[in-house]
Order: sequence, then C-alpha cells, then structure tokens
Amino acid sequence: MTLTIRAEVRAEPMDDHDLIRRAAGGDQPAFEALVRRNTPAVWRMARSMLTDDMAAEEAVQDTFLKAYRNLHTFRGEAKVSTWLLTICHRACIDRLRLKRADVVSLDAVRRERGREDRPELRLALEAALAGLPHEEREAFVLVAVTGHSREEAAEIVGVPASTMRSRVSRARQRLAEALGDAREEAAGGGE
Repeated sequence: MTLTIRAEVRAEPMDDHDLIRRAAGGDQPAFEALVRRNTPAVWRMARSMLTDDMAAEEAVQDTFLKAYRNLHTFRGEAKVSTWLLTICHRACIDRLRLKRADVVSLDAVRRERGREDRPELRLALEAALAGLPHEEREAFVLVAVTGHSREEAAEIVGVPASTMRSRVSRARQRLAEALGDAREEAAGGGE
C-alpha cells in the first residue's frame, strides 16, 4: 500500500516588495518574476524616451542589470515600479548623452507605424512629441503614456511635483498647438 500525501499549496501572487526581498536573498525565480511583471512599463518608458527599439532594449537590459546589482539598496519607501523607472530614466538619459540623439527619425516612425488605422495622426503626434524640449517630452511620456501620477513622475525624474505639473501642462499645450497646425495643413489651411 502506497500512501500519498499532498500538501495544499496556495499560490497567492507575491507583491513586488516580496519579490525584491526574496530576490535580494538569492531567489532567482523571484527576480525573474519581478522582471516579467515590470518589463512592459520599463520598455514603454525606454522606447518613448529613446525612440529607437535597439537603444530601448539596451536601456531595459541596463535597468534590470542595475536593479539586480542593487537589490540590497531598495528601502521599500517607494513602489518597486517607481524605483525601476527611476533606474530606467537614468539609463535613458545616459544613452541620450552618449549619442546626443534627441530627434525622432520620421522614416523609422513611418516604417514602424505605417500599418495603423490613422498613420497621419500618429506621425503628427510623434513629430510633435519629438519637437518638445526634453524635460517636457519626458514629463508627458511619464504621465500620459505610461500612466504615472504627476507625483510619481516627479519622484522618478527627481524634481518637485509642482515642476512636473508645469512641465506636463506646457507639453500638452505645445502638443495641442502642434497638432492643431498639422490639422490645418492637412485641411489646406496652412498655406
């Protein structure tokens, strides 16, 4: 007679703070789960800041490598996603400084976005976004694209919340003006 004993395992999802604690203790699957869970947000930020898939991928890898090396420094005062996006922000800034590339290639945007329902609107938005000063573009991407609150975005970038609010406001105003001009030109009113 064989006796089989089954232990009931509750597979409750761990929050990011638990994953950080376990990963800092050497639990590799915990770190892999943290990476899987946070890669989409880190990718969106890197891609929006760098506008190049290869550079964005490298920034994402840099982000998680730096996070892994510094797991022990995470104090738990902020959200894990905020901590990771702060690391990503710095990685992107470093890449921008190295390449001194701050402009979107419209040919690359056309190739990438040409299959969308309204490519002319996407192109106009990409061009308008690329025309923003770096700080305003960064603020707009963090708040409007990645969905962070202004306070979280301010923490990621390292500026006061009031500064982030004014940057987002200026970015929205400039984008509205640029998109309004693009619509006028498309309608034949920009001659």
